[in-house]
Amino acid sequence: MALWRISVKNSGNTVCKDKRQRLEKGMFVETSTMASTPPIGVTRDLPMLMELFKNKYVLRLTLTT
Repeated sequence: MALWRISVKNSGNTVCKDKRQRLEKGMFVETSTMASTPPIGVTRDLPMLMELFKNKYVLRLTLTT
C-alpha cells in the first residue's frame, strides 16, 4: 500500500463552483492507494481526490475534463 500527499502547486479557482473560493498553494490532502502509481494522474482517482479536498477545506469543486 502506498501513501500519498497531494498538494496544490499554483493557486487558482478554476475547479471551484463558487468563484469566491480558491485552491491556495500549499493546501494538501493525504491518501493511500493499493497501486504504486500516483493517484493525481489517474482519471478514476480524480473524484476521490476532489472529495478529500472538499471534506478537508469545505470547498465546492466541479470535475472538469
